[in-house]
Amino acid sequence: MDIKLTKEQFEKLLDLAYVGNWLVNSYRADDFIEAYNDLASHIYSYAPAFGLKDKISFDEMEGRYFPSARLEESLAGYIEDYEDWSFWDHLVLRLAERDLVREYGEAAVDNMEDEEFEAKRQVYFDKYKKEIEKNGLDNLELYKIS
Repeated sequence: MDIKLTKEQFEKLLDLAYVGNWLVNSYRADDFIEAYNDLASHIYSYAPAFGLKDKISFDEMEGRYFPSARLEESLAGYIEDYEDWSFWDHLVLRLAERDLVREYGEAAVDNMEDEEFEAKRQVYFDKYKKEIEKNGLDNLELYKIS
């Protein structure tokens, strides 16, 4: 199978290969998923043919292609935006779920229909989202319960 891409399309594919591999493997240490790394390296190998050699590096000892600092830097903003959104969204969601369980009990929450669960959780979600948007972490405090 052949896939025909313009230079602009390939450049976006290069970006997606980097960001996708980053999402899958950036936080891994011992359980790195090599199949994604290998596929990204394969995609990177076509960069010179598209006039994008500056976006990749070739490591002769490893015999594989890697993203260059230029490619990484050009996509850092997208990754930072995602991490920021993910942090706040998960924080608010987990606080909302915690309070839902505190109010109704774990068994009751487990037995709620999806629609009821979503509606009740949304009340807490909206409360925390509004607080975080207004004050960030300024009013968040952790207490050790003993």
